[in-house]
Amino acid sequence: MFQKHLKRIIDGLNETEEKSYKTKGYSIPPDKWVSIIKNKYIYINCGTSGAFMVERETGELYNIKAYGVIDKNKKKKADIGNITTVCPIWLHSKRYNYLR
Repeated sequence: MFQKHLKRIIDGLNETEEKSYKTKGYSIPPDKWVSIIKNKYIYINCGTSGAFMVERETGELYNIKAYGVIDKNKKKKADIGNITTVCPIWLHSKRYNYLR
């Protein structure tokens, strides 16, 4: 249902990650963003680290507390939106400090 949006997000996150590495002058290859589709959620990971989760029924984006556990409290404090409307560049900036 959200496949085209998921591809847009993953492609945008990978492009943003590459630009970030080049800007910082890193010589190592950037981590690749990937999606893993599960029963209830879609995991959006950077390399081997979990970053975001998408609820398959609604497309709502969540930050994670631990791998496979969404953080509903942060969603209430600062909603990062829905996979259909979020900008990948903006989402990339919310990876580490979600409440900025």
